[in-house]
Parts: sequence; structure tokens; C-alpha cells
Amino acid sequence: MIVMEYAEQGSLRKLLDSKYSELDLASKIANLYYIANGLDAIHKANLVHKDLHSGNIVNQNKFSSYIIDFGLCKLVLQDPSSKALFGVLPYIAPEVLFGKEYIQESDIYSFGIIISEVFTEYPPYYNIPHDKDLAACICLGYRSKIRCEVPQLLLDLMNGMLRCRTSKQVNF
Repeated sequence: MIVMEYAEQGSLRKLLDSKYSELDLASKIANLYYIANGLDAIHKANLVHKDLHSGNIVNQNKFSSYIIDFGLCKLVLQDPSSKALFGVLPYIAPEVLFGKEYIQESDIYSFGIIISEVFTEYPPYYNIPHDKDLAACICLGYRSKIRCEVPQLLLDLMNGMLRCRTSKQVNF
């Protein structure tokens, strides 16, 4: 059991749904900084989260994010023979959908999706069913088009995180 402070704002997803118009560029970047910092700590401990999405990030206020739900968190290369698929489909890296093991880079892919979510306000692929067809599209390299103003540095960072060999930019 982990005891932690009450997260006044709830999940990051809830914060984006209820207070997106109140978040300025600095608070969005601060949220991403805290998420990146938490993910870095997880990876420095030689762990993989395996279920990183906006519902597993909580906020005490509008700018401080904390990663939670370590139920699937495992040591890197622990049980690499396991082909079990975990997580929320739009956040799962294509190589994991192809049957490869979760690795730290899989968490980085999920973080790239979260970056997009923080800047667009919308969950990934919010307007299409999260089913086997979406999984196939993700494996083929399809990505949601970002429809808002995002600083070029963050776009470059996000595109680097989401890039796969056959990636294409497609509107869903």
C-alpha cells in the first residue's frame, strides 16, 4: 500500500477536461516537466511503468503532476518472455502492439502521446473507436494530427518520441 497526499485536481485527464482554458503555456510545460522528471526517476531505478497515460497522472494543482499506479511496473527485462499486453491502447507503443516486450522506450512513446494530449486538450484518437482497427493503424505508423499551436521545440521532441520506421501523419 502506498499512502500519498490527496490530489486536489484529480487525474491529468480530469484537469484537461475541466480546466484546460485556465492552463497557460508555462503550466502545460511545468506539468510535462514533472511527468518527465517522474519518468526519469522510474527509469533510473531500472523500471518500466508499462501503463503510462493521463489517467495515471494526478495533479495537486494546475502545474504539478505525479505519476501513479505502479501495479504493472516491472524491472527492465523482468519476464521478457511475457507477451501479455497491458495499458490503454492509444498510449501503447507500436512495437509492443507487434508483440515485443515493454521497454523504457515504450514509456517514452506514451509520454510523447501525453505531450500531444496536454497541448491539444483531447485524449489521443478521441474521435474513433479504440479497437483492433486502431491498433493496426498505430502499428502502420498513423498518428493523430496536432491541431493547435505547439512550440517547435516540443513538436520536435514529440515527433522524435513518436517516430517509427513507417510513420505517417494522418488526420483521424
